[in-house]
Amino acid sequence: MDEEEKYFDYSMMPGKKLNSNKYINDGRPIISIITGYYNCKKYIRETANSIINQTFPYWEWIIINDGSTEDGTKETLEEIANLDSRIKIFNEKNRGRILTRDYAISKAQCDLIFIIDADDAIDKTMLECCYWTLKTNPKASWVYADLVNFDGQEFLWKQIFDCDVEKKENIISVCSLIRKEALLDVGGYGAVDDDVHEDWHLWLRMLEKGYFPIRMNYYGFWYRKKKEGGVLDSINKDKKRDEHAREEIRKQAKKIKEKVYAIQFPTTTKSNYDSYPYIFNWDRKPINNKGEKIRLLFIFPWFKVGGADKFNLDLISRLDKNKFDITVMTVINTGAFRNELNNDIKYDSIIKLKILNKINRYREKIRNVEKSGNLFDKKSKVKEILAKIYKMFWRNIDISWVYKKTIKDRYDIEIAFLEGIATKIIANSNNERSKKIAWIHVDLLKENKTDKFFKNINEEKEIYNKFNKIVCVSEIVEEQFEKKFNYDLKKVCVKYNPIDQINIKNKALEEIKIVKKRFTFCTIGRLSTQKGYDRLIKVVSKLNKYNLEFDVWIIGVGIEEEKLKKLILKLNTKNVKLLGYKQNPYPYIKLADCFVCSSRAEGFSTVVSEAIILEKPIITTQCSGMEELLGKNSEYGLICENSEEALYEAMYKFITNRNVIEKYEKNIKDRKKIFDIDKSVKEIEKLINQ
Repeated sequence: MDEEEKYFDYSMMPGKKLNSNKYINDGRPIISIITGYYNCKKYIRETANSIINQTFPYWEWIIINDGSTEDGTKETLEEIANLDSRIKIFNEKNRGRILTRDYAISKAQCDLIFIIDADDAIDKTMLECCYWTLKTNPKASWVYADLVNFDGQEFLWKQIFDCDVEKKENIISVCSLIRKEALLDVGGYGAVDDDVHEDWHLWLRMLEKGYFPIRMNYYGFWYRKKKEGGVLDSINKDKKRDEHAREEIRKQAKKIKEKVYAIQFPTTTKSNYDSYPYIFNWDRKPINNKGEKIRLLFIFPWFKVGGADKFNLDLISRLDKNKFDITVMTVINTGAFRNELNNDIKYDSIIKLKILNKINRYREKIRNVEKSGNLFDKKSKVKEILAKIYKMFWRNIDISWVYKKTIKDRYDIEIAFLEGIATKIIANSNNERSKKIAWIHVDLLKENKTDKFFKNINEEKEIYNKFNKIVCVSEIVEEQFEKKFNYDLKKVCVKYNPIDQINIKNKALEEIKIVKKRFTFCTIGRLSTQKGYDRLIKVVSKLNKYNLEFDVWIIGVGIEEEKLKKLILKLNTKNVKLLGYKQNPYPYIKLADCFVCSSRAEGFSTVVSEAIILEKPIITTQCSGMEELLGKNSEYGLICENSEEALYEAMYKFITNRNVIEKYEKNIKDRKKIFDIDKSVKEIEKLINQ
C-alpha cells in the first residue's frame, strides 16, 4: 500500500447527499448518460445524487429498467426521475445488461455517450473534465479517469495505459465518455454475448480500428466493489464461462495489429498528443431554472397504427425536454401508440369516447388480440353511420368554437402533425402569438382522403394559408402540395422522417413464434384501400398458377380486413397470411426474404425506411418518396410501376431469380447510411424554434 492509498479518505464518496445549488442546462444536452438498471434500488439514489451534483449541466440521463424484479422498482425510479427533468426512465422487459446498454444508446440524443452503472458514482467534476478533455483533443475517441474501489473492497486503481497490457488485462474503467460515432462503428456493446467482459471487448475492438483514448490522472470514478462480487466475478468463478470469455478476448486481442498509444498525463509513453492552442467556440451559459421552456402543442386525429403516427411518436419522444414543455392532443382518445408516450409528455384529447374505449378493451380481452386503436378499424353499419356523422361534424362545425372550448392553455408553438382535422383546429387557434406549423405526410393529389373534412379546395387552401410553416416529408409530397394549392413555396420545406437505427435493430432480435418455411414476402400497413393489399392478393393468385413456392405475410389491421379475408378465400391464396397487428413488427421483416410495398399512394414510407435499415431487399410500387429512398434507377430496391401487372412481374423476378435478390442484398447495406436520427431531430428542433 503506497502513501496515497494509505491516507485516502474513502468516506468522501460522492453522491451521499444532493447539493442544493444545482447547475441548470440552458438548452439541448451535450452528453447522454446511459445506465442499465436491474435490482439496484439500494444504490441508485447515490448514483443519481452524484450525477445531479455535476458542475457540467449539459446532460441527459437515460435509465433503462431491464425488467427488475424488486418490489417498488417503478416507484423508486419515478422518484429518481422527479429529481430532475433531464432524467428519462424507460421500463422494459429483461434483455440482459449488454443489449440494455445498446438500447439506451439508441435513445440517446447526443454525440457523446457517458457510461455509468446503477450502483456507482462519479466525482462532481467528472463530466466537466471528460467533456473538455475530449473537446480539446478532437482526434481521441474516448476518455476515462482513474478509479476508487469502495464499499466491500477499498483500493485505488491507477494504471498507466499500455496497449500490450490491455490485450492481456483490462486496465480501462467502464465509466468513460465515448464518441458515439466510434462506438457505433465498432458495433456497440452487443457484438458479444452476456458471458464476455463487454467493456474489455469494446476497448479491444476500438483499438483494433485505431481509435485511441485519453487517461485522466485523477480519481473521477467510484466503482462499487462488493464483497460478494458482481456479474463479471460470477463469470470468472465458472470455469466453462470463464474459458469462453477469455477465448473471445484472446481472439479479439489478436486482431490488433499495430500498437495504439493513448494521451495520458504525466506523459510517460509515446502518445497522440496534439499541439496547442486548439481553437473552438463555446456559447453555452448556465442559467437559473425558472421553468421557462418553449411550450409545444401537437395535435393528431388519433394514435392509430401507421407509419405517420410511428414517426410522430419517435420524433416527439426525442425532442429535448429541457428545452420544450410538450403537450400531445388527439382529436379522439384512442390509438395503440397512445400508451407509448413518455411520462414527461402531457396527453389530452378533444373528444373523449369512454364507452368506445371500454368496448375495445373488452373485445381485446375476450379475443386476445391487439387492435390498432383506429376509431373505425372495422366495417359495420354502426361505424359507417358514425363515420358519416364524424365527417359532417368536422366539415360544418365552427372550428374556432371547438378550439376555444377544448384548448384552454396557451402555447408558444402549435403543430398540426397530420393532415385534415388537426390542420383545421390549429389554423383556427385564437392564440395570435403562437407560431403555427403543419406537417404533410402524404401526396395530397393522389391520397385525397382529407378532402372530405373541407367544404371545397378553396377552404382547404385558406386553412394552410394561416400557417407560418408547412413541413413536407419528401420532395414529391412538396411538389404535389404546391400543384394542388398553387402555394407559396417560401413557407414550405422538406424534412425527412427521422429513423432510429439502433432501436429497430435491437427490436428485430426479439424471438417470434412464426416459422418461415420457404421464400417469404413481408408487408406492413393499415388494411386500407391506399395500401393496395387487394391487388397484392390478386398478384399472389396469378403467381400461384406457376406452382411457385412462396408465402406473403401481411401485418396490420384496418377497415378492409373482412374484405381481404373474403378475397383470400375466393382466390384460394392460402399462402397469404393476415397476421394482424404486431406491436413489434421488426422480427418479421428480418425473418422474411423480401419486403413488398403494394401501396397506391404514400408520402415518405416509414416502413420501407425501416426495411432498409434491416438490410432487406425491397419491391415497391412507384409512390411519393420511393426514388428518394431507393434511387431514381432502382439502385437500392426495385421500384415498379404503380399497377397490378408491374407488381406481378417484380415479385415473379424475385422468386425465380436469386441473382436479383443478391444484388439488392448487397446494395441495400450502403443505403441505410442516409438515416441519421440525431441529425434529423436537431434539424427539426431548429425548424420548430426558428
